Amino acid sequence: FANGLPNISTIVRGKKVLNPSDNSTAWSDNPALCIYDYLRDTRYGLGETAANILTASVTTAKGVCDETVDLADDTTQARYTINGSVDTANSIKNNMEQMLGSMIGRLVYSGGQFEIHAGAYVAPAFTVDESVAVGEITVQTKQSRRSAYNGVKGVFLSEDDNYILADYPAQLSSSYAAADGDPIYLDMALPFTTNNIRAQRIAKLALFRSRQQESITIPCNLSALRFKVGENINVTNAR
Repeated sequence: FANGLPNISTIVRGKKVLNPSDNSTAWSDNPALCIYDYLRDTRYGLGETAANILTASVTTAKGVCDETVDLADDTTQARYTINGSVDTANSIKNNMEQMLGSMIGRLVYSGGQFEIHAGAYVAPAFTVDESVAVGEITVQTKQSRRSAYNGVKGVFLSEDDNYILADYPAQLSSSYAAADGDPIYLDMALPFTTNNIRAQRIAKLALFRSRQQESITIPCNLSALRFKVGENINVTNAR
């Protein structure tokens, strides 16, 4: 090579992962299945046993990721996929957060088990009212400006640009920016997302979540022990 050794890159399919819904093992770009594998991996991951992971949550999250989304050009795509490489030099926590970002999901530890949740609304199954409350209810109507933002921007591995880091179109809400006085951006990198449209979808969801600013604290009796972290709960209060 007259100009020295060239840079060589390749597109590969990663490790085969287990699908707990049918016990099959195959390659998959479904975020829920890859995160499930990373939790159980004894060499590079957390090394958890299958008994310590709620497989029903994995199956539900898998279904959310596989949902078909209609695009403006009359084509479709899966709601969430995961495409990238796990750097073992990083902490397991950091890798897990980045992987969860590909489906704007969360990992919850509740009742002695890990639960995987993809970014989708789940209707409340329980209601909290005056009969459950045992103390003063406090309400914070707005978060501080330091933690508020009305736009999301960042980089992703663009499949249209030979998988190099590129900026996805910033998601800015003009109405939120007007309410805050000026644009305030959150810089959110998506290292496990390669599709431009999917990156915008994730950024937009992150933006909408940030505007749910009202925080309610309700001391409850023991009936609240049935609630899990991350669940949506209805609140009814006549006052």
